[in-house]
Amino acid sequence: MNIKANAHRGFLLKYLLIGLAALAFGAWHLKDGLVTYPALRERADAYELLQGPLDENGKSEIADGELQSNWQALAAENEWPEEVPKLNDEIDNLLLYNYFIGAIFSSIGLACLYLGLTTIGKWVELKDGVLSDKRGNSMNIKDIVEIDKKRWEKKGLVTLTAKSDGGSKRMVLDDLKFDRPSVDQMLLHIEQTVGEDKIINGETEAHYQALQQKKLAEREAQQAELNQMEEDA
Repeated sequence: MNIKANAHRGFLLKYLLIGLAALAFGAWHLKDGLVTYPALRERADAYELLQGPLDENGKSEIADGELQSNWQALAAENEWPEEVPKLNDEIDNLLLYNYFIGAIFSSIGLACLYLGLTTIGKWVELKDGVLSDKRGNSMNIKDIVEIDKKRWEKKGLVTLTAKSDGGSKRMVLDDLKFDRPSVDQMLLHIEQTVGEDKIINGETEAHYQALQQKKLAEREAQQAELNQMEEDA
């Protein structure tokens, strides 16, 4: 069997879009934390200076009307907005929030972009009984002694272990990152070649395919029943 699986376009597109969106969202928050809110410090300092000392309830000793009048005059002089500015305590909280959100989403965005970009152009191929990939890894499938499917159902990953005179080596098949039908076909052929007794932590591909065909048949039967009910009505 000769078959080649290239990087799945849907996988690439998903991670590239998630990465760009997360990076943009994170960068926007970092920009607010580094530029937007620090720029408000000058107005906050000026307003708090006008307030003077605050009592135990956080109230200024200056009458509110007088305080607002003084602020409006100062704002007009410095060409600032007349509304009461954000004060330093609120700015401190906003800075912490934006640094945190910005760092988290920027990290997620960079990780997704890295995963997507580094997958472009990758492939895995089964040719003349040899499994190989773009990175130069390869193994003769007849040397495979273990097919670990612990992560196969949930993550689409299966670890193949081969042993030969030169020692042992491992390769991972990924049916999420690469074209799924092709990878599934490779794995089915490998299992049939080396024997189902090499499988651990999972069932055979033939078993999974039988389940899929059963579910498909059940859906088709249900749809046929619904169609018949509509015709009878």
